[in-house]
Amino acid sequence: MIRNRKHLLIRGYAVGLGLLLIAIGVLYSMVKIQVSEGQQLDDFAQRNFNLVEEPAERGNLYASEGDLLATTVTVHDIFLDLVVIKDDLFNAEVGALSDSLSKMFEKPASYFENKLRTEKNKKNRYMTLIKGLDYQDYMRIKSFPIFREGQNKGGFIHDTRPKRELVLSDVGARTIGYDDHRGKVGLEGAYSNYLSGTMGKRWVQFMGRGQWKPFKSWEQEPVNGSNVYTTIDAGMQIAAYSALQEQLIKYNAEHGCVAVMEVETGKIRAIVNLKKVADSVYSDVLNYVVGEGAEPGSTFKTVSILAGLENEKFTPETTVQTGNGAYRLYNRTIRDSRGYGTIDVGTVLIKSSNIGTAKLINAGYGSDPQEYFDQLDKWHLTKPLGIDIQGEAAPQFHRPTDSNWSNVTLPVMSYGYGFKMTPLQILTFYNGIANGGKLLKPLFIDKIEENNGKVIEYKPEVLVEQMSSPENIKAVTEMLKLAVSDGTARNIFTEHYEIAGKTGTARVEYWLKDQPMQYRASFAGFFPADNPKYTCVVIIHKPDRSKGYYGGGVTAPVFKKIADWVYSRTPRQMPELPKLVNINKTFSTPEFKVDYENPKIPNVIGKSGVSVIPALENLGLDVRYTGIGKVVNQSIPAGTTIKRGETIYLVLEG
Repeated sequence: MIRNRKHLLIRGYAVGLGLLLIAIGVLYSMVKIQVSEGQQLDDFAQRNFNLVEEPAERGNLYASEGDLLATTVTVHDIFLDLVVIKDDLFNAEVGALSDSLSKMFEKPASYFENKLRTEKNKKNRYMTLIKGLDYQDYMRIKSFPIFREGQNKGGFIHDTRPKRELVLSDVGARTIGYDDHRGKVGLEGAYSNYLSGTMGKRWVQFMGRGQWKPFKSWEQEPVNGSNVYTTIDAGMQIAAYSALQEQLIKYNAEHGCVAVMEVETGKIRAIVNLKKVADSVYSDVLNYVVGEGAEPGSTFKTVSILAGLENEKFTPETTVQTGNGAYRLYNRTIRDSRGYGTIDVGTVLIKSSNIGTAKLINAGYGSDPQEYFDQLDKWHLTKPLGIDIQGEAAPQFHRPTDSNWSNVTLPVMSYGYGFKMTPLQILTFYNGIANGGKLLKPLFIDKIEENNGKVIEYKPEVLVEQMSSPENIKAVTEMLKLAVSDGTARNIFTEHYEIAGKTGTARVEYWLKDQPMQYRASFAGFFPADNPKYTCVVIIHKPDRSKGYYGGGVTAPVFKKIADWVYSRTPRQMPELPKLVNINKTFSTPEFKVDYENPKIPNVIGKSGVSVIPALENLGLDVRYTGIGKVVNQSIPAGTTIKRGETIYLVLEG
């Protein structure tokens, strides 16, 4: 027994000593590797493996009603590991593979076979075959000979990457923007933190000749970006684009822009910027609405008139002598398109009198021009609006304390010269009038939907709670309504809904003596004037003078087309129609005839749209309709005197 215990004890010591020697050996080896070979292994790892960041899938950008504006599509890149392909498989099927590739990419089969054989001889383990395939082409190519064996036997290496695509393409490309090597532009740039998500990380292995092969597993998986819903109305955006493009082509203008704001919320429902890039070809390359500061011209007269009313410098009934169309003030001759004689303040705005505006503002503020600027400051007209989109141009004004200020600076400024503002800043001011005096910051985003289900909603931001007294706001609104019905924009007057607005025709580059005078036409206003829903500004820069350059003829029609589009889609109370039993089963629809000797709107209810529409167009009417079949409603009552060019809306039902 004692001998056995001693024997076991000796064996235990021997085992322990053996384990100790093994541990010492392992430790020695580890130290040796760390000291003598560690640097070599570290260098090898750094040369052949790398932890890289991989972008997350970018969130979608939507219009307000859920129409897709920009999205990320997955494209497929194909690489080949020619080493893993067995020689017998390669030689047996490389010809068939080359034929398949030839049919898909329209290159000779010999081109592909030579390339594949060359790279296999080089033992290329990461040959680039093709990049940027869509899903259908990826599924097709992976079924080709050799490739159908997969990565381990067929050497088929597949990788994906995101690609950003705009759904509306040029209709709002600059506003939608981008976030890439070119910088951060538009909505994509402004809300990139939400759209881009969180980067992922994974290891890649160096395969030679500058190529890296990613591992399938992730060190840290990417978190996809949030979805951003803009305020853009896709339908209105397209309507605004079409109206502006048509007018730019008609007047062969250099560039132009349109923006539409929802009165109640300040939401931008449409924003279009187009620049001439070739004859009759315009592209959205610069955001003029946000970034172009220019002299606004006569659209600024509304600012001056409201300021004078609010500061009690005059009343709507105050009169001013404008003479025969020319007036010398200090060292400047101010001109109107014609002489208006003695007119009241309302007529000054309605007829767009430079002389009347200059004399009223000079009389009211000439001794203290800073008071005029104090009012502009209160209305946020002298500083940027602070929108999220980058590139907003700051307004540029000459102040009374500036060295270049003179007695004539203020009166010239009063009718829109000698300073710069953006179309968006003008739009915001007019929207304040439409909103009863509440000045709202332009809003471009409705909401953001995060991956975790959280929704961030954007609310209207009030810049000025009450710009002016309700009485003065109402007075200016009435003036703007008369400017359309009886003034410089009477060509867009319609009986169907009331428009309030102001034209502008500003000279541009007038300091250059070696070129003909150029102009910048504009229109700013809102509709319907009795219960405003939308405010719109239109700018057309350097129209062909031989075709026209006044705001009333060049830009106001763009406004009218957008307003008509909205009106045609606005639900209205329809008169109840008498019910006719089985009329379509008993009678055929007779041909519709018009009495051209009696120029009155005919009753077209119940008549076939096929015969009615051309007949009404022959009467000189602009016919707009929805549906097909027979007319069940007409916007202009029967018996109304016809006005050529007037728009009539028809509702058709089968």
